Amino acid sequence: MIRLQFDADGYSVVYNADRVMLLAKEFALLRFLYDNRNQVFTREQLLDRVWPLEYPVERTVDDHIYRLRKKLKAWTGLRIHTVRGYGYSLTLTDVQQQNHPSLHDQEVQDAVHGLFRKYQLLGQGNSIVALAAQQEQMGFQMSSFYQMYTRFVQADVAWFLKQEDFAPEDRLYWMLLLYTGTAGVTDEGLALCERALVSELLSSDQERELRILNILEAYVENGQPERAQEGLPLTLMVMERDDLDKFVMPVALMEMYMHLVANHMEKAAELSDRLEGMLSKAPYLRELGRYRMMRGLMLLRTGDVDNAERLMDEGLVTLDMAKQELLKIKAVCQIRGFLKLCGSYPMLEEKYAAQYNRLDRDNNLTLHRPALRRWLEQILSGA
Repeated sequence: MIRLQFDADGYSVVYNADRVMLLAKEFALLRFLYDNRNQVFTREQLLDRVWPLEYPVERTVDDHIYRLRKKLKAWTGLRIHTVRGYGYSLTLTDVQQQNHPSLHDQEVQDAVHGLFRKYQLLGQGNSIVALAAQQEQMGFQMSSFYQMYTRFVQADVAWFLKQEDFAPEDRLYWMLLLYTGTAGVTDEGLALCERALVSELLSSDQERELRILNILEAYVENGQPERAQEGLPLTLMVMERDDLDKFVMPVALMEMYMHLVANHMEKAAELSDRLEGMLSKAPYLRELGRYRMMRGLMLLRTGDVDNAERLMDEGLVTLDMAKQELLKIKAVCQIRGFLKLCGSYPMLEEKYAAQYNRLDRDNNLTLHRPALRRWLEQILSGA
């Protein structure tokens, strides 16, 4: 039977990997109908339950039902029926009772997970989320890695906090990056990264990625580009030793960011030229969005404010198109931090502060941040 997860903090509802944001009363109406499925309620009864002590008209119920149907139309196992002359009823149907032969066909499973891997390489979070939402209809099982990765690119902090199907050590890496990526890297966040590196709780691949890439970018964002510079030789050695081609562009982007923060403009320009060449051959959306944003930061350093703003916005739009919500939030944080280094740009500061506030509100970042920090402290304190 189709099963929904309700996040009352953010007025969102989740089915599989698909999260739909609702208004407060839409959320309350859906939850009431879901909790009382297969029962028929009049408009008066729904007004009583969902709008207590308020005085809306019956048309209010009809409008909210219309909007719910529109927002949830992709969920074929859920239907809100109109009972003519009476009211409304919600029913659920079993959408996975078919025993898809493909569930037991290794060739199909390998092909689907090959698609996930390819979409991840190309930076197409939009394609990953869309594919994940079709697992019941298409008859495949997602690996635990892609179950978490799908939520990660969407910056779904609430899901990670409430998830009980995966052990804490399996979630640690993802939740650490969610913490450092959604509000700028503080001294506390940096200390958590350093503790995680020596905790022995991360897998070998996660420990390697945190050491050679994530923590170096965290140093830069924390205003310590010299520490990132010190760690770069190890990064390059490990990349060559382990043949890590997929790290070439992310590390180049981190290095460009490092030189921009340190105001080493010639070196930043060299990295920019290298990245232009790489992206012309492999225009991966995730890296393309981040590069455009970094190029905007470079123009900001030179005083070309109009073109800087245009490129920063193009980068954010590209990340949005690719459904890279976490990277979009991180990019806005980096823009805001960089503006403080480059003089007084009050209009830009106000613009990107407003963008961050919208992202914060849409993803409930401030709301979940204390719980996320407590979770990380608890896990790392036992390491």
